[in-house]
Amino acid sequence: MAWTYVTKTIVAALHNVDADILQDEWSTWVEAMISEHMGYKYVGETATITAGKHSGDGTPYVYVDYPPIVSVSSLELGTVTTNVITSTSYKVWDDHVELVNDATTDLSASMRGPINYFPIGVQNISITYVSGLATVPAIVQFTAAQMIAEIAKYKQRGGADHSTKFVPAQSRRGEGQAVVVERGLAATLQGIMRNTLRKRVIPLG
Repeated sequence: MAWTYVTKTIVAALHNVDADILQDEWSTWVEAMISEHMGYKYVGETATITAGKHSGDGTPYVYVDYPPIVSVSSLELGTVTTNVITSTSYKVWDDHVELVNDATTDLSASMRGPINYFPIGVQNISITYVSGLATVPAIVQFTAAQMIAEIAKYKQRGGADHSTKFVPAQSRRGEGQAVVVERGLAATLQGIMRNTLRKRVIPLG
């Protein structure tokens, strides 16, 4: 849905572009790129992921497909007969749930090592949780505005200006030679995200 991350008014105010020329599809493209880059499917909203299936790997951790985790309502183990894991037996992190030891402090738990773990199996873990960022972070809003403004300026240039197409660069190998690096609109937008947003290691499931 367009204009969830940032409004036309904010884009126009920040980057001196006419709000009337801003297209809905530009916002849709930018939001899809940011979502993929961050690894967050739900930004500016939350969603309940019901009975998401995961495979145990012999560790105390289970990583969810759609972070960040807001809350966990149920965690079950088993395929035919399931066992409910109580909320006091696990800790919820941004992108995973961790089984905790019986030790009462972090220090004693770290000294004893992982006692509780998810047994190895195929889709033997079921987790229901709320995912998403209910409020769009300011840095995401700023990044979306910058990217949409860049699309608007690129559109206004109509291809006459080569500033976002080809950037001269110097490569010193041996005696040195001049090379031309292609720098299109897509690369420019990717560069904006790299400079402002933290990218998750685990991709969307």
